[in-house]
Amino acid sequence: MRPAGITKNSDRKNERGSVLAYTVISALFLFFAVGLGVDLSHLYLAKAELQNAADAAALAGASALTNPEPDRITDAVDRAVAVMNLNKYNFDNRTYAAVTSVADQRALVEFAVNLDDNPYLTEAQAIAAPDNIRFVRVRTPTVPISIFFAVPILGGSKNLDARATAGLSVPGNVNFCPAPLAVIDCGADPQCLDADGNPQSMGGICNAGGPRPNPDGTACDPNKQFCRNCVYTIRAGPSDGPAPGNFHGLCCPGQTCDAEWIRQRLAGGNNCIECPPANPGEEVTPTTKPGINAGPIRQGINTRFDEYNGGDPPLNPVDHPPDPNIASDGEDGITYDEYLAGDPFQAPTHTPQDGRRILVLPITPFSTWTDANGRDTVSVSSLGAFFIQKKVGNGNDGAIKAEYIGPDIVSVVGRTPGGTNVTNIVTPVLYR
Repeated sequence: MRPAGITKNSDRKNERGSVLAYTVISALFLFFAVGLGVDLSHLYLAKAELQNAADAAALAGASALTNPEPDRITDAVDRAVAVMNLNKYNFDNRTYAAVTSVADQRALVEFAVNLDDNPYLTEAQAIAAPDNIRFVRVRTPTVPISIFFAVPILGGSKNLDARATAGLSVPGNVNFCPAPLAVIDCGADPQCLDADGNPQSMGGICNAGGPRPNPDGTACDPNKQFCRNCVYTIRAGPSDGPAPGNFHGLCCPGQTCDAEWIRQRLAGGNNCIECPPANPGEEVTPTTKPGINAGPIRQGINTRFDEYNGGDPPLNPVDHPPDPNIASDGEDGITYDEYLAGDPFQAPTHTPQDGRRILVLPITPFSTWTDANGRDTVSVSSLGAFFIQKKVGNGNDGAIKAEYIGPDIVSVVGRTPGGTNVTNIVTPVLYR
């Protein structure tokens, strides 16, 4: 008799290896599940890399749309393609040029007047009608992404691409705080007459090649307008101009605006720490008086050239870094084109910050400077970008030489000739 619960070996002989089979099958499915997760994660990573490249390329292309030159469409394509190829994909080790040549990538950059236009324009079509173009769409080349584990499910590879659209914001939507230093324009008066009816000149002195055309293609007169490639003396002479002997410093609402304040503000540059954004038509009060503040303003500007003098607290290269190129070659300094080319070049001794020699300044119509002592209120008609060509010297001859560069830098559009009080600051925006 066999005790209860005891089974003969012969009764289990048909069950041998069943657990092993289930384990192998389960492990196989687990392997596929893990592999599928790894491959999907890889695809998501590759897609993110492609999208980042498309976003950066679209913004780079849109930045060229602020350029009024006839070749701005070509510039936009050049920038978009160049920036796209600074990026890589597939764990940052594969280039787009290996899939699609740089020349063929130009067809992946398209343009439109309106965001929802369909279809978008090719480069050639946009060049034929560039005036109202405000949007750039960039597609990356279609690239194959290898599948490592889930080949039976996903196949050997998947083709991915990405696209992004960028364009210029609506004018006036950008809060930009200019440096508190006014530049004077003839405004709407083409004769630029003073209070006694005497004609005045803006006195622009142009670099080689002469004044560049206005954004609408018309000739620019440096005696009556701010012209690109032309240099203007921001500080009036000791006895000339609407506010003689004065650096035309401006005060911000609610501020003391003494000499130390303006020194620190000009050393700090374009920011909104103490001053609100300047809007067209807004009244601002000049802080200067004849013969006062020349030193503080000079010291604030010259931090950009790695020179630190005066101030309480003292000016220093940590809070007020120099520009990467502090060259001030010759009596007239260097031009903006030379600055962009890096020739001549002089490196500072302290850690630099890009763009420190570029100031965005309020443009004030000549007609608003009615007080010869510069103590009246003036109107800001627009904002302009200026390149500081050289350090500010000492004494009455220490003029600030600034070259008008207006629409040649991102986020800043120069003053539209004609004197209308319409805000003119836009910035490239990523839309989708």
